[in-house]
Amino acid sequence: MKDSLKTGDAFPSGHRGQKPQPESDPRAAVTVDLYRLFFDFSSDLMAVTDPGTGRILDINQAFVGWSSYTRDELLGKTTVELGMWGRNEDRNTMLEELYDKKLVDGIELNCTRRNGEVRKVLFSAKLADAGNGKLLIAIGRDITERLRMERVLRASQRRLSDIIEFLPDATFVIDREGTVIAWNRAIEEMTGVGKKDMIGKSNHVYAIPFYGRRRNLLIDLVGDSDESSESKYIYVKKNGDTIFAEAFTGALYGGKGACLWGTATPLLDDRGNRVGAIESIRDITDYAVAEEKLRSSYEEMRRLSAHIEEVRENERAAIARELHDVLGQILAVINMDLRWLNKKIPAHEKELLGKVASALTLVKQATGTVQRVSSGLRPVVLDDFGLAAAVDHAVTQFCDQTGMKTTLRMDQTIDPDKNTSIALYRILQEALTNVMRHANATTLEVSLLRTEGAVQLMVRDNGRGISDKEMLSNGSLGILGMRERAAFIGGRLEISGANAPGTQITVDLPLKKTEGKK
Repeated sequence: MKDSLKTGDAFPSGHRGQKPQPESDPRAAVTVDLYRLFFDFSSDLMAVTDPGTGRILDINQAFVGWSSYTRDELLGKTTVELGMWGRNEDRNTMLEELYDKKLVDGIELNCTRRNGEVRKVLFSAKLADAGNGKLLIAIGRDITERLRMERVLRASQRRLSDIIEFLPDATFVIDREGTVIAWNRAIEEMTGVGKKDMIGKSNHVYAIPFYGRRRNLLIDLVGDSDESSESKYIYVKKNGDTIFAEAFTGALYGGKGACLWGTATPLLDDRGNRVGAIESIRDITDYAVAEEKLRSSYEEMRRLSAHIEEVRENERAAIARELHDVLGQILAVINMDLRWLNKKIPAHEKELLGKVASALTLVKQATGTVQRVSSGLRPVVLDDFGLAAAVDHAVTQFCDQTGMKTTLRMDQTIDPDKNTSIALYRILQEALTNVMRHANATTLEVSLLRTEGAVQLMVRDNGRGISDKEMLSNGSLGILGMRERAAFIGGRLEISGANAPGTQITVDLPLKKTEGKK
């Protein structure tokens, strides 16, 4: 070993570790006090030893607390005597390096506390000249817990990586700077790009397999309030910090493209700070194609249904007109002839008079039946006088049949086109029939009013109401028919009554720009 000091020589007069200076120099006390303050209150383990003998000359409070010895038990002892070295060869290796380079910086050593517990310490030491010899200044930091947490973190990261790797959905992860840190097997298969070509890359390179160029993906919208980026997607929805979207990407599968469903969410540290983001992607092309076929089929069925309904309405109108104009006229003529004949038969021909009276009664009944059937098929008042008159006639008939108290509010100037008028009238007929059959109501309100760009029909009763189950039942063909009529015209129908007494049906159908202008 090199020069050595005797125990206690390093810090005479209560200022160990400092070379004595004349008391007349005011800087001396200040320098020693600052050193002492730093030494005593440092959170790192600090010790001053004699490099020749290894005896401890001074230690700070952090060292005392860590070792579980008292200060008096430590001073003057060597670390070997105290059994602080986990392995003596570590000490010898450290001393050789120290004398060779004058400095040991940041080496990990096993050190033992009084209770025998071995702790990992990050150790640094330096040889310092002390005027009459050399001192070994040592600083240590217990990193046992840090290393344990690092092992736990690495294990957690491995588990997370394994989970991400074997997720069935294509998944990748970026850090806060946008660098790819995970690229799982499913996304390799989807894009044809392997991990080695993607992990560590940044600057939106992960978008190239999907779009053929660098651009923002869903993962880049996490924490981004720029709504213009959302317009690049077919569908976007946010739920808290998580974003869901649907998009078509044209570069996938050799340029064939695919319809994708994506989910992106931030990755947070234990303080809630965003440290990255993860996105999972699912190919829904087959589902989208099937959905489009189903939608097209539904639209075709709706158009067919509307066409059939139009044919039915035309046939109803033709039959109603034939009944009213032809059969009605014939019955009127028969009625006139029978009345003429009744006047010509002598009074004593009672049998003949009885036959004529019976025939007149039958003609009257037939005429009423023709009128009722004709009105049910297609009320003449709708074609001849318009929707307002037809609604007023229907509500009046309802009141006469049921005796129910009814009120009607109506804008008499409303004059929709033929299809809108028929749709509203048929919906009103179905609504009134439902009230009559199922509502057990005592009052009825009907309104036909113009709203902004639309005509609104409202039918409300004070009956038992209608449940959600009844509204959604497959057997509710009347409700389904009303919805279909409204939808075909481009309007909407709403039914309420599940949570309140009575039922309200509201229909809004668009008016053409020329309608209502006289």
